Amino acid sequence: MSTEQSESAPSAVTETKAAPSAVTAPQVETKAAPAGDTTRKATTPAATTQHVKNPKHVAAGKMVAERSRLAREEQKKAAEAYYAEKQAEAARVAPDTKEKSPNSGGLSANQWIAIGGVGVFLLGIYYKREELMAMAKPVFDKFKTPKPAPEPASVEPKPALDTRPRGLKNDLNVCA
Repeated sequence: MSTEQSESAPSAVTETKAAPSAVTAPQVETKAAPAGDTTRKATTPAATTQHVKNPKHVAAGKMVAERSRLAREEQKKAAEAYYAEKQAEAARVAPDTKEKSPNSGGLSANQWIAIGGVGVFLLGIYYKREELMAMAKPVFDKFKTPKPAPEPASVEPKPALDTRPRGLKNDLNVCA
């Protein structure tokens, strides 16, 4: 592009502005530079066309959004109904559990059965104690083997034992 063309079409030429700095200072436009200045750029005016949306796509997006909204509302209603049902059920069950709670002093049927089972087991051992002792006697006799007779004591006196404390010495023992 020649310099005559750039001077004849000033609307097609854009001028550069000073770069913004960290400190906000008033920005100054540069004046028209001489014809030999390379900082100016020539641009062609671009035709601006407005984007036209496809009406079918817009309608489909609206339909999907409406379906999502309705599904969210249905899910919310279902959750509220479920929560209300659980609350009502808990309110019905709560008085029954208070009457049969183990803290009220009574034992449950399973607890009574367990106590009875332990009692029967102990009674069985009591009545069969003679048989059990007869079966266990040979086993215990193996452990009760006679020990060999100790050798006669020697006539020599034993050396006196050293009764001094062993290990680290305390400062108190050193002074004493």
